[in-house]
Amino acid sequence: MSHDTIAPPAIILCGHGSRSPDAAKEFNELARKIQRKIPGQPLMAAFLEFGSPTIRDGLQTYYDQGIREIILQPITLYKATHTTHDIPKIISEFAKSHPDVRLHYGSLLGLSPSVIEAAAKAVISVMPEIGAEGCKLLLVGRGSKDRLITDQTINLCQKLHERLDLGDSQYCYSFDSTPRLSSVLTQAASSHYNHVIILPYLLFSGRLLSNIYDEIDVVARKYPAFSFHKAPPIGGQSPIIEAIIENIGTARP
Repeated sequence: MSHDTIAPPAIILCGHGSRSPDAAKEFNELARKIQRKIPGQPLMAAFLEFGSPTIRDGLQTYYDQGIREIILQPITLYKATHTTHDIPKIISEFAKSHPDVRLHYGSLLGLSPSVIEAAAKAVISVMPEIGAEGCKLLLVGRGSKDRLITDQTINLCQKLHERLDLGDSQYCYSFDSTPRLSSVLTQAASSHYNHVIILPYLLFSGRLLSNIYDEIDVVARKYPAFSFHKAPPIGGQSPIIEAIIENIGTARP
């Protein structure tokens, strides 16, 4: 009696892409870490733009290898256009032209417990010896005209404040929404908290992170009596890896 082994589906980690070499390096390193956790499944990183391979090319590569079941896992924090429209469009078009393939789309990270834990770890990684009660946190969201996206930043700020027992916490945005980072940084420099922790609500490096750090540097030079602590983006934190693997396991057509 023969026992055929059903091959597990292949995985494409779908990123937006960036012109920043650091962002691409971090994304590919994340893919390697996930692959080490699930070595039995083929896995590749692919991008909507500014990176290679594209998601469409990744699908075709797997198809040409004879793979007929593929999970596309978005690596994103927000329910933005590329998550709700761009990637689903690629999936739909590929499925129409390749009717014998089964495609599954994973969930975005959102404001899951794992994301909150990863954000807390990023803050703690730059926490000064004075401790949380002596610090003010500035959480920097990406900004958007979509209220669901901006509200996600507000909710995370509240959860971090409660979880870490910070002296004070405030949300702000790098563009498209108010309050803006520049004004909130200036306000922080007139508060009674000499230590200000700034957490960019981002997964990876790139232009947005560079702009945020540049704004911090400008204010830090203007107010040398205050210490501004730059937290890293949260994509390299272990809870993010575990959350992505969980989403891969629950992906649906």
